[in-house]
Amino acid sequence: MTTLGVRPAVSLWIGGAMVAALSACDPQPATAPTAAPSPAPASTAASPSPSTIASAAPSPVGEVPKPDQAFLLQAVDRVEDPVLTVTASGRIGTYPGGADTGEREQFVLAPLSPGATTYLLKTARLRTGGEPLCISVDGAVPHAAACDAADRDQKVTLVASPGMEGARGADFELVIGDRNVEVDAAGKVSLRERVGPAQTAFRFVLAGPGGQ
Repeated sequence: MTTLGVRPAVSLWIGGAMVAALSACDPQPATAPTAAPSPAPASTAASPSPSTIASAAPSPVGEVPKPDQAFLLQAVDRVEDPVLTVTASGRIGTYPGGADTGEREQFVLAPLSPGATTYLLKTARLRTGGEPLCISVDGAVPHAAACDAADRDQKVTLVASPGMEGARGADFELVIGDRNVEVDAAGKVSLRERVGPAQTAFRFVLAGPGGQ
């Protein structure tokens, strides 16, 4: 009787020990540590400095006709290739470049001093009292007048037109005094204060010796 009472207790002890051993051998899944979010990369784009935004000052035209060389002033990229002309009223207008041009469309450049890049724009053959006329400004209207080298409204500057190259030489902007000479799509000539590049570029079309 005593033996029968002990055996169940031993069996239970052995069974419990086996369960404990098996539990110790069963690996439990490890919990992965949560990674901290990485900071966003800092932007490497640099803001443009004012010195890179500012455009370079325009430069004068490198080659111009000699003082004894007559030429036409043709507006670039306009219908009928208009050239500047002195109208019967003395104003500066345009004339179709493909038509027969004459003395009213021919001009010469006279430097204000040897080697200067500022000029008087004179009529090459048109005369009044035997004297050439100069392109001038009268109330924001370009017209022909008696030449006066001391008149700032007769001082002409040629400014290179960036990025444009004509078949007969470099294109340029025509500035009289402090105004750009503009030619609109209809061929009308006007003057605008030079606060930036002109909307009209010109080119020289050579027309033989001047002053004849």
